[in-house]
Amino acid sequence: MNKLMQYFLTVLLLSSCATDEQVSEGDYTAYTGASIIDGSGDQPIENGVLLIREGKVTAVGSCDDVSIPEEAHMVDLTGKFIIPGLINGHGHVGQAKGIEGDHYSAQNVLDNLGIYARYGITTVVSLGDDQKDGVPFRHVNDSLPVSRARLFIAGKVITGNTPEDAIADIEYNHQMGVDFMKIRVDDNLGTSDKMPEDVYRAVIDRSHELGYKIATHMYELDDSRKLVKAGSDLLAHSIRDQVVDHTFLELLKQKNIGYCPTLTRELSTYVYADTAHFFSDPFFLKEYPRDVIQPLMDPKRQEDVRNKRSAQIYKQQLPVAYTNLKSLHDAGIPIVFGTDSGVPTRFMGYFEHLEMEMMAEAGLTPMEILLSATKNVAEYLDLKGLGILKEGNWADFIILDADPLLDIRNCKQILQVYIGGKVVEESF
Repeated sequence: MNKLMQYFLTVLLLSSCATDEQVSEGDYTAYTGASIIDGSGDQPIENGVLLIREGKVTAVGSCDDVSIPEEAHMVDLTGKFIIPGLINGHGHVGQAKGIEGDHYSAQNVLDNLGIYARYGITTVVSLGDDQKDGVPFRHVNDSLPVSRARLFIAGKVITGNTPEDAIADIEYNHQMGVDFMKIRVDDNLGTSDKMPEDVYRAVIDRSHELGYKIATHMYELDDSRKLVKAGSDLLAHSIRDQVVDHTFLELLKQKNIGYCPTLTRELSTYVYADTAHFFSDPFFLKEYPRDVIQPLMDPKRQEDVRNKRSAQIYKQQLPVAYTNLKSLHDAGIPIVFGTDSGVPTRFMGYFEHLEMEMMAEAGLTPMEILLSATKNVAEYLDLKGLGILKEGNWADFIILDADPLLDIRNCKQILQVYIGGKVVEESF
């Protein structure tokens, strides 16, 4: 089917839908006929009904089980697929513009959240380097965003060589208004100092006293083990230095915390040594045209990446991250979806789809991947009202043209994205 025909079919389908202006506050809208993957991990609901009102789900089930009010606006989605909006449990918002870092600003936050939303990423947990301009866009302050993703923030990444210095950062974040705390325990391949154990233990304890979950940037198995014992709530990257052992798996089970692989973080360190394979993907080019990415195709820049020590090490250790992801998943450790996107050249929105493809390469099934990006991330980061399409939750969902359970890449086949029951403008 050519693009023109696809466009007219899309217009025809959506013209039968009630627009936001036509649906008054308090009206019901029933999306019928689609196969609904609700995010719970249960089998899809065939010939399903998704009933929404005032931005929230009022019912979801088969057409035989859901009673549709007579006055409801009807949207026939026969042959389509509905999934919950995807949640990125480790992104960054407000820092990037194009492929460059830019001054953090409210406009950057808006632009970034718009890109995420158009790619079907309806919620982003921004884990660090968030500033005051981002506070008004927090989910708690902005429960009905218009054509942009919901936002949770961690504020300043906590640093300090002493417990007192680090706790001062916690108090700053607390006064600013954040949702999480974030620390880094990593020497960046021997190029910087690593946060001492007495400092991060003090940070974790104080964060918990104030009621915050704490995410930890880590790299090595030994540090991860200590962080889990100290009370970390989320391992916010893959363990990449060695394969995890049985003792560590049992520790994670005992503590019941999430593991966020961020495989695309490693990819981003070396993929620009040549022309990245996704530069020819039309789904990528919808948001990132060739004039934006042209500098990444400069031969000199590519040569610099090829000669970069860290890029080669991270490339060599990506298979370890794959192995650990599969081992942890098979052991029953909750996988929390995240990418570390939003940093320059980690292309927000698109990298989430790329992450899902890499998770499939590591051995996870499409349903397991979707579960990590819906129920798991909402549950283990305590994101209320999100992740599963069920009564009382926000009506954040994606309509797809193809079945994502056959191939996770079908999540790119986006017809429409909805946040709080409202269509995201300019979705693909």
